[in-house]
Amino acid sequence: MTDAITIGAHEQPARDVPVEVLIARHPQVQANMDGRFVGTGESPFTPLGERQCAALADYIAAWKPSAVHSSPRTRARAVAELAAKQAGVELHVDDDLAEIDFGAAEGLTYDEAKRVGVDIDLLGGPPESAPFRDGESWQNFAKRIDAAAERIEHCGPRIAVVAHGGVVRSLVSHWLRLPDEAAWRFAVPNASVATLTLWDGTGTLRTFGVEPAGSDE
Repeated sequence: MTDAITIGAHEQPARDVPVEVLIARHPQVQANMDGRFVGTGESPFTPLGERQCAALADYIAAWKPSAVHSSPRTRARAVAELAAKQAGVELHVDDDLAEIDFGAAEGLTYDEAKRVGVDIDLLGGPPESAPFRDGESWQNFAKRIDAAAERIEHCGPRIAVVAHGGVVRSLVSHWLRLPDEAAWRFAVPNASVATLTLWDGTGTLRTFGVEPAGSDE
């Protein structure tokens, strides 16, 4: 489900033309500092996160996207709104770009979750299982990421996406045609950027883990 907020032009890419994609993880929030799982919930920016928000928005706008797609969570949407405004392009808020639902682990640290009996399985398990008790299954998460990826592919020619660590990993794995379990092998720092070139839905990874200048000062 998407919520299109019209800020500027949004064009359909021509056939047989590559789509350039920039994917960014949101800036640092307090839950990241505390090592807490935050998926469906919200957490405020830290002072560093506030600086990263401005630097990341500037970086995205300078990349000259034709549109910006964002998770509905404030930690991602704040960057996307600022970048879209600076670039004079359309912002699409897409529910399918939200982080995975951490279920019973939401708001807890890893150790706290283990102490209260919340099993966590990030690297294994069948598709219908959930990596976190009472959370979203791998199958459902992958299904909505695939749907978001398809919408992005049809919106080119240069699409910036602001989302979450799990979403960045899954989008990169999707476009590189890697197995789903490979997604968690990528380290994705806050406010870092990856870029890909897509041909008919298959990607070539151009850059990964780039942190905009000024975002760590």
